[in-house]
Amino acid sequence: MRHAMKGLLVLTLAVLIATPALAADKKKKKKKKGRRTPTAVKVPKGIELTAEQKKQVAAINKEFGPQLAAVQKKINTVITPEQRKARSAAAKKAKADGLKGKAARAAIATALNLSADQKTKMKELSKERQTVQKAARAKFVEILTAEQKAKLPKKKGKKKKKKKKADA
Repeated sequence: MRHAMKGLLVLTLAVLIATPALAADKKKKKKKKGRRTPTAVKVPKGIELTAEQKKQVAAINKEFGPQLAAVQKKINTVITPEQRKARSAAAKKAKADGLKGKAARAAIATALNLSADQKTKMKELSKERQTVQKAARAKFVEILTAEQKAKLPKKKGKKKKKKKKADA
């Protein structure tokens, strides 16, 4: 009886000691995965894709994801680590304050404090990112059925029409 109790006690202690060690190993494994390549196309809610369409979306992301990652890498070289921290803090503050859209972007831009050279580089890289995203979106729309296209969310941006000045 004493041997059984000692054995049970030793077994219990071993389990109690091993459990936190295993949990720590699982956390390390999760961190090792690293960042994935950015997804070029995100399927909007409400649109159900077929298995074939899902494969096509994966192919689109595989094609355009690395291009977006390369552009993001270029953007990260333009901004200093301090500016990245300031941008992150400003974005969190804007979200906490309930700012959205232009107001949030203005608050973040103010916190970034970009030089004139950085601003021009950022504009160029932003345009480059937009062209990649537009190409990916165009390919995505091609694979959708008419019903699925009808469910796509409409663009929020308003196109401004240039007014012609009347000769006075």
